[in-house]
Amino acid sequence: MGDNLEKLAFTVTGFAKAMNVSRPTVYKWMKIPGFPALRIGGCTRIPVKAAEHWVNKQAGVIDNE
Repeated sequence: MGDNLEKLAFTVTGFAKAMNVSRPTVYKWMKIPGFPALRIGGCTRIPVKAAEHWVNKQAGVIDNE
């Protein structure tokens, strides 16, 4: 597929890198109600837009979407 496609979801490792935290920290966050992790087959994915919304909510930033 082309390089022009916008990424739809993070892996746990990708989200950890984007947030500059460890993978175990992401797994702890996944236990918090409302964290936007999905299981697809045997894989965990974190949708990018839902992750942005969750991070903003945790930071107390108002999100009008």
